[in-house]
Amino acid sequence: MKPHCVVMVKYILPALRAKVAGELIERGYRVKDVAELLGLTQAAVSQYLKSKRGQKGMEIIEKSDRALNVVSELVDDLIAGKTTIEDEVEYLCRVCEILRKENIIEEEHAV
Repeated sequence: MKPHCVVMVKYILPALRAKVAGELIERGYRVKDVAELLGLTQAAVSQYLKSKRGQKGMEIIEKSDRALNVVSELVDDLIAGKTTIEDEVEYLCRVCEILRKENIIEEEHAV
């Protein structure tokens, strides 16, 4: 059984970034702008958008509406300038807490 944090960093963090990138694109941001906002390369953003990164974690996050709401909140806060991507760990921990309370992360420990 893997520790929660290992699962979160290996699977959920890439999924969080993929979801954030996708939402920013849906809201009219260009790949270049998303990359700059997230501190990533344009190639990394492209891989997130094409589901080449974060897919396994995406399946986990999408099991929880509350977790998805945290992702949307992160996007809103990034756009509003209330937070920076350096603060993503706070959102990641909130997602972890939700997934653990909903017993979703427990199901994934065998990953």
